[in-house]
Formats: sequence, C-alpha cells, structure tokens
Amino acid sequence: MEHESPSHASPLPVPPDLARRAFWHDRYAEGSAWSGHVNPALAEVASTLEPGTALDLGCGEGGDVLWLAEHGWHATGLDGAAPALDRARREAGRRGLTARCDLIEAELARWQPDRAWDLVACHYLHEDAVLRERVLSAAIDAVAPGGTLLFVGHHPDEPEELAGPRRHTRFRAEDLAASSRLAEGWRVQTSTRPRVSVRQGIPVDRLDTVLVATAPSP
Repeated sequence: MEHESPSHASPLPVPPDLARRAFWHDRYAEGSAWSGHVNPALAEVASTLEPGTALDLGCGEGGDVLWLAEHGWHATGLDGAAPALDRARREAGRRGLTARCDLIEAELARWQPDRAWDLVACHYLHEDAVLRERVLSAAIDAVAPGGTLLFVGHHPDEPEELAGPRRHTRFRAEDLAASSRLAEGWRVQTSTRPRVSVRQGIPVDRLDTVLVATAPSP
C-alpha cells in the first residue's frame, strides 16, 4: 500500500557533497563491500510485522532490500553509489525479485520523501551528527501512520581498537531519540545489542545501538 508522506517543513537545501559521493562510488567500484546477508535487527523487526512497503536508506548492495522482497515486502532501496545499486539490481534479477524491488540512486543528505512506507530502516550510516540528524528527520517523514522506523548504528562503547567507522559517527540510540521529533506521539524502544561480524574470515565482536519507533496511528 502506498501512502502520502506527512507534511513537515523542509530543511534548508544541502549542496552536493562530491567528495563523499566519490568515496562511496570508488569503495563499491572496487568490488563487493559487504556480506550480502540481512542485518539481524532488520530481520528481527520485520518478522514481527505484516509485510507491506519498506524503505532502506543507504541500502548499499541491497542485502536488506533483497531479503525484504523475498519475505513478501515491496522494498525500495536508496543509495548514492551507482556501482552498489548496479550490483543489487543484478542480484535482484538473478533471484527473480526485480518486480518487488525499487533501487534508486539518491544522495541521502539531500533526499526528502514524497510518499510514505510501512517500514523505514537505516543501518550503519557512517557520517557525522549533522548528516545523521538530517537523514533521521527525512526517515521520520517517510514512515506511514502506524508504521515502523528502525535506525541502527555502531555504539560508542565499542573497543577503540576495532576497525570501523570513526568515533564521531557513532551514537547512542537514546541520544538520537531525544534529539528528534520522535517524542510527538511515537512509541520508542532503544537497546544496545552485541553482534558478531566477519572481517576477512575473522569473527569480530561488535556493539550496535538500535532504535525502533512506531508512528502514531491516524
């Protein structure tokens, strides 16, 4: 089911960030960057919901989008890196999921929704607080009435020696919720969850911060 997006004041225009765009383009042009598996928090949350429409912000190579499509959702993925989206489209075709996937090139810092989805997710946005708040604001606007928002990141209490995003890109879900419009009738849950990732064949213990919020019903 498609929904009209709620009406909120648009943020000030943001100029294109050519350096960020080039970084991610080059990263994905070198080859597959991620495992292709669904993120655990998404599988857990989506499995409790009736399949409908879903949006993945910063979808990369489409692992979450493809999983959602395989589980009955009509899934839209947004990312600014064309090589990642090309890889996702090829995989969607290989799995016979093209009709259930929309993969759209868009710069998250500038994107604003023109409709709403039943589930909106964003995982591991490796950017600073200003951009994170901007993406969260757009994500809130993209959630349909009664729909679900999932926002997952790297927790700042992860050990310093772990490879990964820079410290200023990490956050606590509680802080993120407190700084947003989610207090306006949303049901909000935050948690800190351990996760094991595999880097170059080596298991790595990580710590995620997870925000799950349900939008007010009409």
